[in-house]
Amino acid sequence: MKTKAAWLITLAFVLPPAIRAEAGASAPPASPSTANHLALTEAVAEALHANPGLKALAHRTEAARHDAAATADTRWGELNLIGNASRLNDDQIVRPMSSQLLVGGMPGLPFDRDQLHYGAVYELPLYIGGRLVNQIKIARLEAQKSELLLEGTRWQVRFNAVSLYTACQALDGMTAALDEQIAALEKTRARLDEMVASGKRPELDRLKAEEELAGAQAQRANLAAERIRVTGLLLALLGRDPTGMLTVDPLPEESVVLAVSPDDLKATLAASSAVHAAHLDSEQADRGVSSAQGAFLPKVSVSANYLENTGLTIDRSLETWGVSLGVSIPVFDGNARYQRLAGARERRRAAQEALVQTQLKIAAELQDALGRRDAARTVLASAQAQVAAGGEAARIEQVRYDTGADTIEDLLRALAREQGAKASLAAAQAGLITAGERINSIVEKEISK
Repeated sequence: MKTKAAWLITLAFVLPPAIRAEAGASAPPASPSTANHLALTEAVAEALHANPGLKALAHRTEAARHDAAATADTRWGELNLIGNASRLNDDQIVRPMSSQLLVGGMPGLPFDRDQLHYGAVYELPLYIGGRLVNQIKIARLEAQKSELLLEGTRWQVRFNAVSLYTACQALDGMTAALDEQIAALEKTRARLDEMVASGKRPELDRLKAEEELAGAQAQRANLAAERIRVTGLLLALLGRDPTGMLTVDPLPEESVVLAVSPDDLKATLAASSAVHAAHLDSEQADRGVSSAQGAFLPKVSVSANYLENTGLTIDRSLETWGVSLGVSIPVFDGNARYQRLAGARERRRAAQEALVQTQLKIAAELQDALGRRDAARTVLASAQAQVAAGGEAARIEQVRYDTGADTIEDLLRALAREQGAKASLAAAQAGLITAGERINSIVEKEISK
């Protein structure tokens, strides 16, 4: 008689599929495995400090800050050093013609075939229809979005670390329950060996117990393989070698509680990173419309230059400098400006709708998380009752079988129910912790403890 592998179903609740993608990054080359003990708080702290994905996002956030600063610095204009050397087919004037050069007559003009020009040019935008101001603001908003993405990802990594850690705890609890069943089955088999030898029990009873023991040992091997897989995911999430071994604390017996009411939780959603980032997207889209409108306005800029103009043959150097104020008025560009403005307005509408969608999505996720937490509490209470009833039923069935009042099937079923109840209890305890941490990751506050 085979026991039902209920832990395969309950483990799906403990270990969400999204964790595999988060923790499945490439790892360093394998090294000899070493056993390490890790507490839950230590696992969370290490994940937040050493997770490669978080490190990459931190670098991207810093890059976005530098990009925003670079955009803001363009308001101060641009100063460039310039220079060129040339050899011409004929002697040509070294610097531009001016009335002052004609004082000495044409023969005195600085003609040369080999020329060198060098100096500096400075350009400063005075007014470009507000586009520079909007571009600076858009870049700064992008940097803020990167910071929000980093913060939101930190909570997701924290959730993944807790989920993987509690999955290890649940698997350890299931394994302990299965080990108890295997020990009981081995004890029963040993008794049956003696009873069959003395003719008190038929050989068929011993074979059924042997079959049940083999099935339990196979489940034990599957649990061990699953433990290795989950441990590897957790170690990869921590930035460690996933081939290492890891021991964890046993599951806590105390229940997870919410520090605030569900209604108060919903009020905190507006401050979540996802909703805040959607607001920034909308603001960026508004700035994009303003920037597109600025393309219809004139552009004003000032430039200054200073040049040394040297004739290498005549060994004469003449300086020139100039300051100019330029105005550019857009007149016609094939309707491109109107199309860009229409596109910017559509992007603004899309950002506004995306904001509403994000708010609804986060609210729905919180509602789902609260429902799962309530379900996990009910499942935990049920599992605790099942463990108490299953243990007593197994004890009674053992006595009845020893006295000949029950069959071997009754005893094996009782032992299987007892093991299944203990495995369900471990999964339920882990599921409640995971459900509470899911709430924390949505509201991005440590509400569930």
